Amino acid sequence: MAIHDLKGSLAVIAGQAKLLRAGKLGPLTEEQAGALADVVMACHQMEDKIARLLGPQAKVTEECMPVTQKADLRKCVLDTFSLLRGEFAEQGLEFELDVCASPLILPFDQAMVRQVLINLLENARHFTPRGGRVKLTLSPEFWERRSSRFRAAFDGRDTKAHTPNCAQVTITDSGCGIARENLERVFEAYYTTPAPGQMPGCGLGLAIAQRIVRAHSGKIWAESEPGVGSSFHFRLPFVPPLPEAEFAMRGPGAKEEQPA
Repeated sequence: MAIHDLKGSLAVIAGQAKLLRAGKLGPLTEEQAGALADVVMACHQMEDKIARLLGPQAKVTEECMPVTQKADLRKCVLDTFSLLRGEFAEQGLEFELDVCASPLILPFDQAMVRQVLINLLENARHFTPRGGRVKLTLSPEFWERRSSRFRAAFDGRDTKAHTPNCAQVTITDSGCGIARENLERVFEAYYTTPAPGQMPGCGLGLAIAQRIVRAHSGKIWAESEPGVGSSFHFRLPFVPPLPEAEFAMRGPGAKEEQPA
């Protein structure tokens, strides 16, 4: 997974360098513009090397152990948006942001969740033609969970009132869309679908995103309509489920159920 993560970091570096080179953040000397051009070229060369490393013999790491602490997911989303806006502008895409007005504090691994955002946004950029639109939405939502470990974590609070108990991120694009028969496979490692006019990816970005979200006891899914576009959603709970050992101490009546 670490090798693939480098691709996201390189995309950020290249995007910021292109933004500077275009003079979007202030005037540049000819020497400075040339230096930034070298940075962009080096990023593309490194991307080619990574693509060769991510051949059929590479394996997605099974272990995914987030180090969570309470932080503001809204800030994480805004920071990621700022990092990638140069890449979207370079491709001639409209990049729209619709986030809640207040902070969303929840336990999550900031580096890992940022990687999920980058992977999903890069996927949307890859499949959206010039002049298209990508929208990122963040909002608090109610998520009804059947898992007893989640219900126990709320210490008996009423979860039937539909009070928001998770954060939901949705990334929608106006790209080519995904055929129904392919939609269930998009999170498989090494599975790729062709994008018009684009080189095929390595098929790891969505698989890694899924593993990270699941490691946070979250949920990730996709919806799509061919010729219209796709939406990728993921949810992260405000309160994590009780650890298995603590849940077991509640007694034999605390039966664990499958999460919704």
